Amino acid sequence: MSTESNAEKKQASRKELAKGLGVLTLLIVLMMWLAGTFVDKVEPGPATSKPESPKVKTQRVERRIYPLTIDQVGTVRAQTEAKVSSRIMAQVKDVLVKEGDHVNGGNESGSQRTILAQLQDADIKARLHQAEAQVNALERAQEAGKAKLGAARAQVEAARARRDQTLGDYRRYEDLRRSEAATGQQVEHARAQKDASEANLSAANQDVRAAESDVKRIQAQREEAEAAVAEARIMLSHTVIQAPFTGRLIRKLVDVGDMASPGQPLFVIENASQLELQAFLSESLIPLIDLGQAMEVQIDALNRTFPGVLREIVPRSDPATRTVLIKVTLPRDPDLVNGLFGRLAVPYGQYEALVIPGNAVREVGQLSLVEVLGFDGYPQRRFVTLGPTHDGLVEVLSGLQENEGVVLP
Repeated sequence: MSTESNAEKKQASRKELAKGLGVLTLLIVLMMWLAGTFVDKVEPGPATSKPESPKVKTQRVERRIYPLTIDQVGTVRAQTEAKVSSRIMAQVKDVLVKEGDHVNGGNESGSQRTILAQLQDADIKARLHQAEAQVNALERAQEAGKAKLGAARAQVEAARARRDQTLGDYRRYEDLRRSEAATGQQVEHARAQKDASEANLSAANQDVRAAESDVKRIQAQREEAEAAVAEARIMLSHTVIQAPFTGRLIRKLVDVGDMASPGQPLFVIENASQLELQAFLSESLIPLIDLGQAMEVQIDALNRTFPGVLREIVPRSDPATRTVLIKVTLPRDPDLVNGLFGRLAVPYGQYEALVIPGNAVREVGQLSLVEVLGFDGYPQRRFVTLGPTHDGLVEVLSGLQENEGVVLP
C-alpha cells in the first residue's frame, strides 16, 4: 500500500516540474519576441523621404450667426373651413358624397355646384303647388275685377254726361220760366230729371270705388300668394344641400334617414389649397413677433421644414393658459394635410456657431467623423459632436476650431 502511494507522489512531482518548465519556456519566448528577436531588422542607412501629401478638396470651418429660436407646437389647419348645415328641418333622402371627395362650389364661371345631400321635399312641393294655384285664381279674379272697374268707370262717364245734359235742360227751363215761355210743370220735370241723373252719377261713383277696392284687395291677396310661392320655392331650394365653396369633404356627419335640423352640422368642408399652422404662444413671446414675419415650421410626420409667414395674431389671451393664438400661412404642398402636428420656431435672439458642410461628415455607428487637414498636409481623422443643420451646413459643437480645413468627398 505504501509502495503505490510513493509512486503516485513521484508522478505528481514530475507533472509539476513539467508544468514549471513549460511556463519558463513561454516566458523566455515572450521576452525574445518583445526584444524583436523574431522581427526582421532594418538595415542601417539614410532615412527615406516622406511621400508627397495627397491633393484633397477642403473647406474651412466657418463661424456664422443664427437666430436663437424656441419651438412652439401647433396644428396644420385650412384657412377656410365650413360646417355645412340645413336651413330647414327635414328628413335626409339621399347623400351623394363621401369623405375625401373633391367638391365644387361654383367659384369658376360655368361650373356646377356639387350637391352634397337631398332632403325630403314632398310637403314643400305640395305647399308650392297650392300657392301657385292660389296665385292663378287671384290673377283671374284680378282680371275680372279690372273689367268690372272699367265698366263702372264707363257708367260714371255715361252718368256724368246724362247729369250734364239734364242740368243744362233744367237751367234752360228756368230761364224760359222767368220769361214765361215755359210752364212750372216743365221746370219741375226738368228738376226731377236733373236730380235723378245726379243720383245715378253718385251711384256710379260708388260702384267705381267699390270696384277699385276689390281690385286693391285682390292685388294684395295676389302679392301675398306670390310671396308664399317665393317662400315655398326658397324652402324647396333648401332641400338641396350644396357645397359653399370648392374644396374637399373631410367629414360626413349624416346618413340617409337622419333628421336634419337648422344649425346642425351635416358636412365639414375645407379649402385645402391654403393651409396654415395654428399655434398658441406664450404671452411673453408676442412682443418678439410681427405680422408678415417669416417663420419656419417643422412637420415631424414629413420630416420637412416649410417656410411660413405670420398672417394673424388673435387679439385675445386665454386666461387659463396665458397664451395667444397665432396663424402662420404655409406654402401650397401636396404633402401638407389638415391636422398634421407641427413645430413653430419662434426667434428670440442670436447665437454664433461653427459650421461645416454636411457631406464632410461620416457616420460610423453612433460616432461622427471628419477628415481634418493637418499641418503636414495629410488628412487626420477626428471625432466631432454635431448640432442642428442649416441649408446643407451642420453645426459643430466640439472637435473642430475655426478656419480648420475639413476634407470634402
